[in-house]
Amino acid sequence: MRPRLQVILLGIFSLTLYLFLTDISKEFNWGEGYADRPILTYLAIYFSLSILYFSACYTLSKQPENRFLFWTLIVFGLAFRFSILPAQQIQEDDVYRYLWDGKVFSNNINPFEYAPSEVHEFKELRIQNPEIYYEIYNERNERELEKLSAFKWENPKSLKYLERVNHPDVPTIYPPMAQFVFRAVYFFQPDNIFSMRVAFLVFDVLAMLFIVGILGRLGLNKNMSVVYFWCPLIIKETLNSTHLDIIGIAFMCGSIFFLVHHRHKLATFFLALGFLGKLYPAILLPLYLQSCFEDSRKKEGNPWLASAANLLLFVGVIILGYTPFMGIGLKMFEGLKTYSLYWESNDSIFACLVFIFKNLPGNLNSVSFLSNPLPIFLSKLTVVCILMAVLIWLLLKNTSLTKEPRQFLNHLFILMALVFLLSPIQNPWYLCWVVPFLCLFPFRSWILLTGLVGFYYLDFYFDYQEIQSWTKWTPWIEYLPFYGLFLWDWCNKNKGLRKTENQNI
Repeated sequence: MRPRLQVILLGIFSLTLYLFLTDISKEFNWGEGYADRPILTYLAIYFSLSILYFSACYTLSKQPENRFLFWTLIVFGLAFRFSILPAQQIQEDDVYRYLWDGKVFSNNINPFEYAPSEVHEFKELRIQNPEIYYEIYNERNERELEKLSAFKWENPKSLKYLERVNHPDVPTIYPPMAQFVFRAVYFFQPDNIFSMRVAFLVFDVLAMLFIVGILGRLGLNKNMSVVYFWCPLIIKETLNSTHLDIIGIAFMCGSIFFLVHHRHKLATFFLALGFLGKLYPAILLPLYLQSCFEDSRKKEGNPWLASAANLLLFVGVIILGYTPFMGIGLKMFEGLKTYSLYWESNDSIFACLVFIFKNLPGNLNSVSFLSNPLPIFLSKLTVVCILMAVLIWLLLKNTSLTKEPRQFLNHLFILMALVFLLSPIQNPWYLCWVVPFLCLFPFRSWILLTGLVGFYYLDFYFDYQEIQSWTKWTPWIEYLPFYGLFLWDWCNKNKGLRKTENQNI
C-alpha cells in the first residue's frame, strides 16, 4: 500500500475511534454508576488508537520528508483534538481544582492560602469552637473566606464544581504560570471545562510548532512530529482529562527551540516559564548554563558573566512569577509540601526501592525521618542521588551544542526520562513531558510506553468491581514490557557498537 494512502486510512480509523471515545464518555458521569462505567471499552479504544499511532510512526519514519504527508498528519492531528474537545471527563477530575483556583485568583484572593475544605467548614468551626477559629484566622482571612463562600453558592454549577475538587483539605499545588492561565480562562468564561481545554489546545499547538521548528533546525524529517501530534496519550490527557502539564511542556519546547538557535537568553526565559508551569524543567538548567558558557567563550566574551546573567534571569523570572503570591510567606508551598511528602502513585523503580529498604534488617519501617517512614525517605534520597549523579556525568561529558546538537538534546531527554522513571508518582500525564523528545529520538520502547501507561485506568475498574487485590499487578503490566524492550534495544545497540569496533580493528 502506498504510504500516502496508508497514512490517510490510519487517520480516518483513528478519527472514528476518537469520535467513539467522545460518545462513550457520556457514560462517565461524576459521582454516578461507577460499577457500570465502560472502562474496559475505553481501554479497548485507547489501545486500538495506540496501535494505529505506532503504525503511523513506523510508516512516516520510513518516508523522506514530504509536504503532503506533513500536512496530512497536521490536519488529522487537529481533527483528533476537535473531535474529543466536547467529551466528558473520563476518570479524571483535576480540572475542577483549576477552575476553582482561577476563580479565587481572579477575585484577588491568594489561591495558595486556603484549602477548599476551609470554605466548607470555617463557619461551622466559628460556631462550634470560636477560640481555635480566631487562633487560625484574622479579620482579613474571615473576609476572604466569606467572599469564597459566596462564590461557592453563586450558582448550582459553582457549588457542584467546588464539591468535585479532589484532595479538598490540601491547598493548591499548581505553580504561578498555571494560576495565570486559570485566571485568564475564568476571565473569558467562569466554571467552564471547555474553555480550559481550548486554552490547553493553544499550548498544545504551540508545542507542536516549536517541535517542527526544532526538527527543521536540526535538518531532521518534520514528518516525525507525528510522534507528538498523533500521540493518544497527549490528546487524551491534555484535551479530555484536561491536565495542565501542556503549559510547561509548551514552554519547555520553546526553550529547546531557542536553545538550538543559540539564543540563550530566550531559551533560559522560556525554561523559567516552563518551571513556573510545572517545576520539572529546572533539572535542565545546568546543561543550559553549560551551553551558554561554551557559546560565550567561542564569541570571545566573558563566559562566566554570560552564564551568571542567564542564571540570574532564570531566578529573576521565577521570583517575579511568585511575587503576587508571596504575601503568605512559605505557606504558599504547603500544598506542594504535602504532595512531595505523602503522595505515591503508579510508580515502578521507586516502588522497587521502597520494597528493598523495607526488607533490610532492622525494621526500618518503624523509624520516621522528615515526616516519612525511613524506607520511603531513603528511596527519595536514592532517587535524588541518582539524578544528581547522572546530571554531573552529563556535565562532565561537556557535549557541545554547536558540534553535536542531537547528542546534547539527547542529554536533556535522558534527564527528563529519568525524572519520570524515578518519580514516586508516575501518573500517565507525567509521561507527556518525554513525548516531544521522542520526535527527535523515536525509541520504540518509549513510544510503546505511551500506550502501556493506559493500563493505569485499569485500577479504577478493579476498584469499582471490588477486586482491589488485583491492582498490585497493574504497574507490572504497564512497565515490564517497556523495561524488557528497553534493555533488549540497549543490549543490541551495544552489540552493534562492539561489532563495528571489531571490524574497524
